[in-house]
Amino acid sequence: MKTQINSILIPTDFSVLSESAIKVGIAIAKRQNAAVTLLHVVDLLPNLLPTQVLLSDPLEVLSRMEEKLKELSEKIQKDTGVKAVVKALKGTPSESICKFAYEENISLIVMGTHGVSGLREFFIGSEAYRVVKNATCPVLTIPGNWEKTDFGKVLFPIRINPGTFDTYFYARPIIERNNSELFILGLYEREKTIDNKEISISINKLKVQLKNDNVLFKSGITQSKDLPAKILSLAKDYQADLIILTANLDHNFKAFFVGPFVQQVINHSRLPVLSIKPKFSIT
Repeated sequence: MKTQINSILIPTDFSVLSESAIKVGIAIAKRQNAAVTLLHVVDLLPNLLPTQVLLSDPLEVLSRMEEKLKELSEKIQKDTGVKAVVKALKGTPSESICKFAYEENISLIVMGTHGVSGLREFFIGSEAYRVVKNATCPVLTIPGNWEKTDFGKVLFPIRINPGTFDTYFYARPIIERNNSELFILGLYEREKTIDNKEISISINKLKVQLKNDNVLFKSGITQSKDLPAKILSLAKDYQADLIILTANLDHNFKAFFVGPFVQQVINHSRLPVLSIKPKFSIT
């Protein structure tokens, strides 16, 4: 199975924190020879916009934002040689991003995440996670303070979930173009030791594929009561540049209270996270 990243969507709110996502998205586009679209969504809900914006005509606001996008696109082309088309939309950011990505058959969304703290963000949910949850393509989330644009070391956690090979085949072009070393990490909850055997079988199958693809890798299995925290801790120890997740969304009762597995990793990671939903789970 051969996958390609042909088109990249980079949503931006023009903040300093979104600059990291733009840098990473453009770098990936150059390596993959992919088309780039810069997108800004104007949320016209009254409680979210300043008074002076509310008094403006919506079409005027969109026009101003599109001009800002064009200026940004020109600067990117001057600095990197990558030409990006631009689009300004009005609506709810996460919904507009996902709808645009679906209609334009986007291969990858690259967007910033500002991180979270406190209970308020837990209950509201981050914009980045809403995009991951609803997008029909993989989503790469970039922390606002991230400086690197390549991925030398990649952490690939594997749980007892289907879709491991779908995830790998999508990520393979990124791994190949970066000459990445892949760390396959088998994960199971401490009270579910029976999962150890099944995870080992999945890892051994993946090793065969990695050898065929000439990918440098190492592997290990670990257990924990808090798997997201374990992933982030080991990513730091491994000095990873990227975490790749199979984004099977958690819907059980316990997950609602502790926070979905993928959401916890995205919200608290200090490095990029590539979330890939297996084809059969996309709706």
